[in-house]
Amino acid sequence: MEENSNTGLKTEGGLLSRADRDLIEQIHRELARLDMPCDCKEELDRTIVAIEAWQMLKRRKELIRIVQEDYQHLVSGVSFLTDLENIGQRKLSDQDMRDHAESLKFLADLADRCARRLNELATITVSD
Repeated sequence: MEENSNTGLKTEGGLLSRADRDLIEQIHRELARLDMPCDCKEELDRTIVAIEAWQMLKRRKELIRIVQEDYQHLVSGVSFLTDLENIGQRKLSDQDMRDHAESLKFLADLADRCARRLNELATITVSD
């Protein structure tokens, strides 16, 4: 975990985009040019850190919602593939096999997106 020296915000694995980090650094440079008491600067730093933490919590909540929806779609999709369980004992039409193949491709893409979101969710650490 690395710590942003300007704000004290701990980031992990590029949690904040490069553009976000650049913007925050630009804000700090501009604030440093102002003649403000140290207390004001510290309060602004705390406010920026609080906003960043709020954004992380908001993103985390959104990712959890999306992962739950993706999981439900995966469960539903797999339930439609029960014909494949007995493919050796049961004759499937060519069209049925093509349809199942397309369904599996769709579910694989959905599973991949879900896995990427889980990895992103893993990078968001919430401190108490």
